[in-house]
Amino acid sequence: MFESEIALLRPSHELVPARERDSLAAWFSLYMELEAGANAENTIRAKTRDLQAFLDYFVTAIGADHPDQWTRSITGDFVKQLHREKRSPTTINRVLATLRHCARWIHRKRPFLAGNPTERVPDLNVDDPEWKGLRDIDITRLKAASEQLVHLKRRRNQHPLRDHAIFQVLLRTGLRVSELLSLDLDQYQGKHFHNVKRKGRKVSRAVFVAGEAREALDAYLDDERGRDPGPLFQSRTGNRLARQNVDAALKAIASQANARLAEDDKIHLHAHVLRHTCLRRAAEKHGVQYAMELSGQSSERYIWRYVQPSVAEKEAALDDLF
Repeated sequence: MFESEIALLRPSHELVPARERDSLAAWFSLYMELEAGANAENTIRAKTRDLQAFLDYFVTAIGADHPDQWTRSITGDFVKQLHREKRSPTTINRVLATLRHCARWIHRKRPFLAGNPTERVPDLNVDDPEWKGLRDIDITRLKAASEQLVHLKRRRNQHPLRDHAIFQVLLRTGLRVSELLSLDLDQYQGKHFHNVKRKGRKVSRAVFVAGEAREALDAYLDDERGRDPGPLFQSRTGNRLARQNVDAALKAIASQANARLAEDDKIHLHAHVLRHTCLRRAAEKHGVQYAMELSGQSSERYIWRYVQPSVAEKEAALDDLF
């Protein structure tokens, strides 16, 4: 590991100063502090890993970390190295997107000797991803399982109403886990979550909470959590829930649903599956533009991964074409 590691997690007063113009590590740190720091925590950590991986490769290849040593060929060879490490095309393209944004930012403030080192470095071709959402029968089974657990879980350290509300809200709003867990009680007003911080700098003024989700959420608030200020979804001690708490809740619901199912029918449930399912249903009924608004995305480029038809659906459509 190069000794000038990215300083994202240091306090701002310890950040490598901008005057160190001949250190790529310093520029990466400044970029993360000033340009990327407003992102969600998971996004910040992902960007930090991406930049650190490139910095490690760069210093190993060049033997220094001077910005002018970063050229387009270095970026291209780094992509080849990621491919040799069996990284998926989607992951490599995400790393490239991080490098592109960072390189453009640096180039505006301190031009690279050979020009922007990420220009004309293409993304890898990515096969159409398989549909990751739930079938109607899966949704029915999961809803029933979640309702059953409300009555089966009786121990004090169990939170069936909270878990049922989490499942319903994720299914009916399409929120990311990070967005859900960042909510406070005072953001839930009437039928909406207000001023919801989305990925990046986007904020949704209002996110509608549909009937079933609202009923589950109100039951959790009235019968389990209470209406005191603080995180909307919280632990017994009042702390904000962590992502692993959500993962455990959804795993328990899936286990209940899968108890009597054949192996081929078992449901693999996690929060992103619920997001896929919600956005896909929204696109089918109301169009891609509506699904894009619901998703919190600002570009159509990303919504297609959620709403495109599955291979089976495309094949069925061709069978019925004439």
